[in-house]
Amino acid sequence: MSYRILLVDDEPMIKLSMRKILTDTHPDFVIVGDAMDGQEALEMAEREQPHVIITDISMPVMGGLELIRAIHEKGWKPEIVILSGYGEFDYAREALRYGVADYILKPIRVSAVKELMIGLYEKHRERIECCRTKSDLMFQCLQVSGGLFELIWKVDERGVKAAAEEVVRMILSYELPDEQKKESLLDTAAAIRHQAEERGTPLAFDLVWREQLSEMIQDFHGMLLHELGQVRGSRNWGKHSVIHEAIAVIQARYADPQFKLEELLSVLNISVTHFYNMFKQETGKSFISYLIEYRIEQAKGLLSQQKQLKTYEVGERVGYPDYPHFTKLFKKVVGVTPSEYRKIM
Repeated sequence: MSYRILLVDDEPMIKLSMRKILTDTHPDFVIVGDAMDGQEALEMAEREQPHVIITDISMPVMGGLELIRAIHEKGWKPEIVILSGYGEFDYAREALRYGVADYILKPIRVSAVKELMIGLYEKHRERIECCRTKSDLMFQCLQVSGGLFELIWKVDERGVKAAAEEVVRMILSYELPDEQKKESLLDTAAAIRHQAEERGTPLAFDLVWREQLSEMIQDFHGMLLHELGQVRGSRNWGKHSVIHEAIAVIQARYADPQFKLEELLSVLNISVTHFYNMFKQETGKSFISYLIEYRIEQAKGLLSQQKQLKTYEVGERVGYPDYPHFTKLFKKVVGVTPSEYRKIM
C-alpha cells in the first residue's frame, strides 16, 4: 500500500532533506512530487492525488496558507502538515483552523518527522480497514434483506424474530464504532424497503436514528414485527389458507429436481388458474419464481454453513443436479456465482 506524499517548499535543500527522511522512514512512503510554491502544488495535487501534503508557509507566488485555503475550497481531503519556523506560529495557528493535521518546526528534527508521519500513516491504514469492514458489513446486510422480507411477506413471525436476531448478532460481531453499526441497521431497513417497493407493497420499514445503539436495535425488531402485522392485517387468511399448505409442500419437496407445479396442484386439488391468482396475491410471485428463490436461499445457507460440501453438491441438495444451470440461476438471483458467494462469506 503506497502512501503518497507531496512536498511544497521554495528551499531545495529542505525538500531534499524531507525526501531522504521520508523514504528512509517507511517503504510504503512515496514522494509523488515536490513543488516550489502553492500554485505549482495545486496543479500537482490535482494530478497526483496525494494522501499527505507537507507545505512551507512562506513561499513566492502562492504561500502555504493560500494553498491550504484553496485545497479546502476545492473539497479535497489530503492530510496537510505545515513546516513552520518559530517566528511563524501565528500563521500556523491560523492554518490549524482549516483542519491541518499537524506541523513540523524548523530546524527539522528527524525523529519528530518520523514519529509524526508514522502516526498519520497508521491512521490512514485504520481508515482504509474500517472502510473495507463497513463495505463487507453492508454487503452482508443487503444479502439478508431479501430473506427477511420474504419471511415478513409469508407472515412467519417466528422466522422473522430469529432472522432479526441473526442480523443483529452479525452487526455486533464487527469491530466498528457504534455509529457505523447504527448506519448498518439503517442500511438493512432501506434494503428491505427496496424489496417492498419492488413488490409494489405500501410497507414503510421506517427506522430513525437514535442516540443509543441498543435503542435502535429495539426499534429494528419493532419495525419488522409492525410491518409483519400490516401484512397479516391486509389478508384474508381463511380464504387463502390453501397457500400456506402450498408453501409447506414447496418447503418439503424443493430438493427434488422432479418437483413440478402439477404435483403441487394434485396435492391441493385446485385449478391452475385459481392457484396462480391466490399464490400471486399472497407471495407477489409466480410458483416458479418462488421455488427458484427458495432453493437459492437454501443454497446460500449450505454454502455458508457447510464448507465441506462442494458447490455442485450444494446444487444437488437444493434440486439442481445440473451444475451449470444451478450456477446460472444462483448468479441471476444473488449477483455472484456460488463459488464467489462462499469466498465472500
